[in-house]
Amino acid sequence: FPSHDNSVQNFMAFAFWTDGWRDHSLMPNGEGLRRCSCGKFLLFKDLFEIETAEASDLPYISHVTPDQLPTCIAASTNEEIEIAARLEYWRDLNHPYRESYRSHRDAEEAENKAAWEAQNPDRRTWWDKIRGREAPAFIRTEDMRFTVPQFEPSGTQLENMKRLCELLIETPGKSLFRCNITLAELYREQGRFSEASKMISAVKLKDEGITSKLITKLISEEQNALIRYRM
Repeated sequence: FPSHDNSVQNFMAFAFWTDGWRDHSLMPNGEGLRRCSCGKFLLFKDLFEIETAEASDLPYISHVTPDQLPTCIAASTNEEIEIAARLEYWRDLNHPYRESYRSHRDAEEAENKAAWEAQNPDRRTWWDKIRGREAPAFIRTEDMRFTVPQFEPSGTQLENMKRLCELLIETPGKSLFRCNITLAELYREQGRFSEASKMISAVKLKDEGITSKLITKLISEEQNALIRYRM
């Protein structure tokens, strides 16, 4: 099951999202899905290395591309592969919203900065500049406007999230708190806040982190949109 909290997300990235996606991560975002040239889908963890081979025409293994995910889901031979495929599909289907989110946040932050600069003009004299005194630097404060675009998942997204919830509940992973956080986020994005609240409240205090606390806050606000944040 996916690593979905800062206690296990111990690799660097430019930014994190509540669905587990990482921007410019040093580690891959995928769930380890691979496709054999024979057409079979499998997980990277199930592969093993051999030192020599007698044939040069052995099947080769490649990464599963986003456009292959629906086929992978339909052809899944076990629940573990289907879960991995649906997790990747969930995040891939969220990408268009990420683009809208980035554009929205960039525009709003530009407005916040412009308003701040109007209230904090550069009053340095020429002598101040010669002496190397720096101009006022924009500092974001909590009272500044912070909004995000409305998140309206499509029928395909809702269908995938609903099935993913069913699979995660029916097939509990080795680390239950990770599963709880993922389920809480899936329910939240569907607008199923009561179920999301039950899942996030099941996370033990010792396992809480930035991600789980943020999701808890968003559930209490009945906000279903993806949120970007930094560790």
